Amino acid sequence: MTKVAVFVEGLTETELTVELLISLCGRRGIAIDLHKQFGGTLHFLESRGANGAALSALVANCSTDGQVKTQILDRYTGLVAQGYTRIVGVRDVYPFLRGEIPALEAAKHVGLPAGPVPIDLHYAEMEVEAWFLDEITHFERIHAGLTVPRLVAAGFDVAKCYGHTWDHPAATLNAIYQLEGRAWRKTGDHIRRTVQALCMESLYTNARLRSASLSAFIGSLEAALFPPTLATT
Repeated sequence: MTKVAVFVEGLTETELTVELLISLCGRRGIAIDLHKQFGGTLHFLESRGANGAALSALVANCSTDGQVKTQILDRYTGLVAQGYTRIVGVRDVYPFLRGEIPALEAAKHVGLPAGPVPIDLHYAEMEVEAWFLDEITHFERIHAGLTVPRLVAAGFDVAKCYGHTWDHPAATLNAIYQLEGRAWRKTGDHIRRTVQALCMESLYTNARLRSASLSAFIGSLEAALFPPTLATT
């Protein structure tokens, strides 16, 4: 059985990961258990997806960027024993600066176990909201007035300026939404509204071509869900 564990920084990444997993698996379906870190312990929240599916995932909201690697380290042995076949982690670069990215990338796997289950760690450059900026079809689903020409006229050329080129993508996303009286805040309602507005197919076909960090993250999910032995059957 294919089992993937994904450790993420917060609720935004949780909701995005769940939708990506469901979309990537398509008719095969996937059973997803959601957990949240509190006091160093992962607490079960709920199950989503297709119960009993051959593919399964644990998605853990680590509640803070610094806990992503820590939780993977603390739980690696247990995850191996439980039959997990790949472990993935993702967090924002921010609040680190753009110039610190090479050092962050060089150090991200330092201290992780070199065991039988591979671990992939990813940084969303600069924030996961950069990936939302790159899925340019979603703006009109937030508000019909947020057309690309409207955004360009307001100084947000989302077609030509890739999401990671903005120093603070979350602030940029909020400024765009506010053109039509909407807003972006890291609250449950706003997160779910935006994630549901995203076209997952556009994310893993078009948006990933604009973002190396998004492509790497999706690539890890694809490798976890469809390893060579499974893909050839």
